[in-house]
Amino acid sequence: MPRMKAKNKCPGCASKRLSKSWRLLRQPVVMNYRFRSERAARAVARRELRLVQCEDCGLIFNATLDSQAIPYDEHYENRQCFSPVFQDHLILMADSLIQRHALQGERVLEVGCGKGDFLRLLCRRARCRGVGYDTSYEGPSRVDRGRVQFHQRYLKASDVKQPSSAILCRHVVEHVGDIGAFLKDLAEIARASGDPVVVIETPDFRWIDRTGSFWDLFYEHCNYFTKECLAHLCRRAGFRVLLQVAVFGGQYQWLELRLATPRHRTRPAPPCSVSLERFAAKTDAALKRMKGRLSKAGADCGWAIWGAGAKGVSLVQWFRSSPPRLVIDSNPMKQGGFIPGSNVPIVAPNDPRIRSLGAVLIANPNYRREITSTLRHAGFTNTILTA
Repeated sequence: MPRMKAKNKCPGCASKRLSKSWRLLRQPVVMNYRFRSERAARAVARRELRLVQCEDCGLIFNATLDSQAIPYDEHYENRQCFSPVFQDHLILMADSLIQRHALQGERVLEVGCGKGDFLRLLCRRARCRGVGYDTSYEGPSRVDRGRVQFHQRYLKASDVKQPSSAILCRHVVEHVGDIGAFLKDLAEIARASGDPVVVIETPDFRWIDRTGSFWDLFYEHCNYFTKECLAHLCRRAGFRVLLQVAVFGGQYQWLELRLATPRHRTRPAPPCSVSLERFAAKTDAALKRMKGRLSKAGADCGWAIWGAGAKGVSLVQWFRSSPPRLVIDSNPMKQGGFIPGSNVPIVAPNDPRIRSLGAVLIANPNYRREITSTLRHAGFTNTILTA
């Protein structure tokens, strides 16, 4: 397997002033891919994750990213909308966006729409028309009586033939290697669309740092942004920031942008206040504490992780010497499959094998109440821990 050459400049601002890199364990190149056989799951490629921070713009990125190794096709499955908690988050974000920008009856464009759940939700609630682009989309090209249209490809500014009132770009920028160029392309798409509001939602690295969530770092996410960093890179690309807030319990940041006029084009350098070195020092201690909590809770008799998304898959990799017996997930498209890079099966919440386990570890604390209620209702009486 060829060794990837490390990047020697920031993909956000092209600066060569980079911090010392921090190497994590080798990880599967995909965290959200559907594998229906144990053999296919175990055979997934692994790559080194080497994080570096730009000393000018503050971007944290994987300096050895091999973007060609990550398949974003119809087998890529990262939906969270099967959780009532996450569905409430989607409804809150959609309704607030509709109200702030008067989207009732308008046209909405989504760059990186995934399976299209948020776009369909927003269009139903605003009674508007929508067009989504994503290579991982699967399903009919037109849904909801033709009001929502999907394309299984990337979007370019030259593809835009009519104006839109909003452009959505949720949970995309963390996956894009050449993020500086991508944000400039997004500005060109906005310009071709008549200067609509542009929405970006992405994880906030400050939440990862504050909570010590080392399992929130994975190969698919080649970029990690603080709020200051992402706002700065958006301004560099030609946007002005209308709104930037923490959402989903602080795990994500939500930005609303418009194209900048000459009087808005200022580029103050953001402070680089997140220390990768300090975060790396937390990881070993946090992993040791987590293993101790699991052992004390009875995990030696068998345990499970709730969450077959990226957080849960990452946790499995950190416990390769003592893996969970099962990973539980409410997404039916993942049930019956296997966790990438392992032989750990993914099961439904009502799987009878869960009741015999000593402990269940919840990968995402936002779902603690929902998951605890579901497990107790299913007859699980042993220990429930939150990562």
